[in-house]
Amino acid sequence: MGMLSARVEMVRKNFYLSSDLAGRAEAVAKTLDLDFSQLTREALHQFVERAEREALEQELAKACDNYREFNKQFSSEWARFETRVE
Repeated sequence: MGMLSARVEMVRKNFYLSSDLAGRAEAVAKTLDLDFSQLTREALHQFVERAEREALEQELAKACDNYREFNKQFSSEWARFETRVE
């Protein structure tokens, strides 16, 4: 764990959980020898990192698609200027 090892400014947030999820999360925190706040910070950190990475991957995939389309168009336009030597 330990993603917040450096000293950072902390802000307080309140949220609601179902009693089932809260109980399960507290059990996991106990198993990992974390307090509930540490567990929720780590879980939220991982979730946000994954969401940001997925958004970046989607943006990259779109850019690749745009590049492929541009390359096809450019290649077909360039073909008329090519001189074929036989």
